[in-house]
Amino acid sequence: MSALRESLRWVLLLLLLIVLVDLRLYTMAVDAREEVLMDAKTRLRNATDVILGRVEQLLDTYDRTLSGIGEVVSARGGIAERPDNYVHRLLVRRHAITPSLRWLFLVRSNGDLAELSADFPAPRANVADREYFQQVASRWDQGLYIGDPIKSRLDNALFIPVSRRVVNDGNRFLGVIAAGIEPMEISRLLSDAALPDGYTLRLVHHRGRAIACLPDSQACRENLWHNVTALANPNGPAEKGEISDSTRFGDPQGFGAYATSEKFPVSVMATADVDKVLARWHQSIFNYWIIALSSNALLVWLAGIALRQYQRRRQALRDLETANRNLEQRVVERTAELHQREAQARIFMNTALDAVVVIGSDGLIREFNKAAENMFGYANEEIVGQPLGCLMPPNFADEHQGLVEATNNGEAVRAMARGREVLGRAKDGREFPIEVSVGTTDEGGVRLHVGIIRDISERKIVEQELQRLATTDGLTGVLNRRAFTSEADNLAALAQRLGHPVSLMILDADKFKSINDTYGHPVGDIVLKKLVEAVASVLRKTDVLGRLGGEEFGVVLPGTDGEGAAILGERILDAVRACAVDLPEKQLRFTISLGISELGAPPDNLEATFTRADQALYEAKQSGRNCLRVASHR
Repeated sequence: MSALRESLRWVLLLLLLIVLVDLRLYTMAVDAREEVLMDAKTRLRNATDVILGRVEQLLDTYDRTLSGIGEVVSARGGIAERPDNYVHRLLVRRHAITPSLRWLFLVRSNGDLAELSADFPAPRANVADREYFQQVASRWDQGLYIGDPIKSRLDNALFIPVSRRVVNDGNRFLGVIAAGIEPMEISRLLSDAALPDGYTLRLVHHRGRAIACLPDSQACRENLWHNVTALANPNGPAEKGEISDSTRFGDPQGFGAYATSEKFPVSVMATADVDKVLARWHQSIFNYWIIALSSNALLVWLAGIALRQYQRRRQALRDLETANRNLEQRVVERTAELHQREAQARIFMNTALDAVVVIGSDGLIREFNKAAENMFGYANEEIVGQPLGCLMPPNFADEHQGLVEATNNGEAVRAMARGREVLGRAKDGREFPIEVSVGTTDEGGVRLHVGIIRDISERKIVEQELQRLATTDGLTGVLNRRAFTSEADNLAALAQRLGHPVSLMILDADKFKSINDTYGHPVGDIVLKKLVEAVASVLRKTDVLGRLGGEEFGVVLPGTDGEGAAILGERILDAVRACAVDLPEKQLRFTISLGISELGAPPDNLEATFTRADQALYEAKQSGRNCLRVASHR
């Protein structure tokens, strides 16, 4: 009886052990399924965040481009009624540095097409009925408008319209500056996410229409997505979240995620087909069955041996079983954690638009993503292990190494974290402006510095061009009135502080209205250009010439008193008298009148000096023109 009871005890123990092993295998299979689903959800969240960031960056570039053009048009006094070659060239240049746009065009306040980057003069067309015109025309507070994809009336091509109001300094509506985005450019942003089969991406406008879909379909573009409760509520779209049931989108059974822009009215939605996500897991179920059957058979065999050696090995088997279970659990948990971290890091590095460079506390490069390879021209294999200084000019490299050393010592953390504009150096020796933000982390006792690098070359070019357009007269190339007045204020303040003389000269073309009325404004423009060339040929490099308005110009003469200014003024009169404009029937000659005033000691100021010079100019006009008069500063 005791032997029977012992056998029954072992049978029960064997059955229990088999159940435990099978249950463990089942738990592992369930955990593996959850891990696959978690990885898929993480991929969806990361993909929506990365794509939304790239879309926002692209739309921000379009916004700055349209705003800059609008400011230039406003500064020129509005939109001309006739084709304007200067504005057309401006559109062509902006289009050249923004190749993702199909075209740029300027629309008058009545909806007539004024200028088009692709053609000069622009074809006759009226777009007053287009939504991208009506929205910005009717709303004074409208920012960048982003429309649904539409077809062009010029070539029937599909494009995505973006537009902005053009207003003058008094906020009067002058027209609309708009652009057409290539739909393929938006589709490329979605396809760059490189999601596997079974995943769906959509870029949706908050009005409900899809801007781009991957994969693309007619149903996707025509659906009203704001009816989906995951993306619509009385207070507007939520910033980001998960989609529990993808069938509401017309997709197969699955799940998804979305992210909404805080700056622009767009959202990125991503869904996954759960059957395709779990396809590989379903294939692995057979392996679990094989493991389960093999384990059961092995346990039966081991139980027979254990029954004969029960007394001697019972404690050893219990200890071994406990140790195996603990070790297995730790291995599974550690493996899952490593897999998740590796997947997240890989997705971030491979989909980041900006360059990502990871360096150790020794200043050597540890990681170098694809964007960094494209930016600097180095392959990952040849740059990893090299010092960070090879990516910078020597002077910036020394400064950056000092910041790294200070950060390793617990100092200058904020200086490293802020975005800093420095110069980068490519493999071919080319230097270009970059913006660098650096974060520091301790991983396993090792300090790492993660640098996010952005090439800002295009932004710098746009800033320089906008600065030039804002301070220069478009016709003559000299300073405009605002820039000239600012420079004159600075020179006058410096002269009074140092006790140096400075004189102001105002000159005006004689009978210029008669020239315009007789020969036309194009000839008048040539006269003004010739006038500026003649005056500039006499002036020194330190003198400042600017256009005050119409045919009136101003000159600031640092270090020159009234007597010296009068001598220089006679030379200017002679230079202008020698000028001539060749016309088909004759040579057109012209003259100017000059008014000069010297800035006195305080309380004399530049405004009073302008008034005296203007009065002296009036006296020169009254004295028969083609002469100069010098006003006393007393």
